[in-house]
Amino acid sequence: MKDGMRILVGIDGSDHSLWALMEAINIAKRFSGFLKVITVYDQGKDEEAEKIRQKTMQYLENESISYDFAIILGSNPPRALVDTAANEKFDLIVVGSRGLGSAASFLLGSISKKVATDASCDVLVVKK
Repeated sequence: MKDGMRILVGIDGSDHSLWALMEAINIAKRFSGFLKVITVYDQGKDEEAEKIRQKTMQYLENESISYDFAIILGSNPPRALVDTAANEKFDLIVVGSRGLGSAASFLLGSISKKVATDASCDVLVVKK
């Protein structure tokens, strides 16, 4: 890995995604990295997305790293992560092994597997 690494993290408020965030923060510190955190939410769930943003900012604000946070309206988190990583030239995507939610996401790694399969950069799946 190189200095100035660009790291993208997907977060949905689950413990697994918070573990992914913590791992991404550690990597960003170690490699003088830039961290971008995104959450993808469905129409009408603005309040949930804002709560996730606030919780995430509590973790980030005291860290000595460069970061950004984006809330993306949509229903396909893997596509949002893969597209953002490609369009913004990220070196690494960090995701939790499981997330919250839909029937599809209870399968181990339905989102993380899709990201790992489709991403053009490295993917780290964090388990605890």
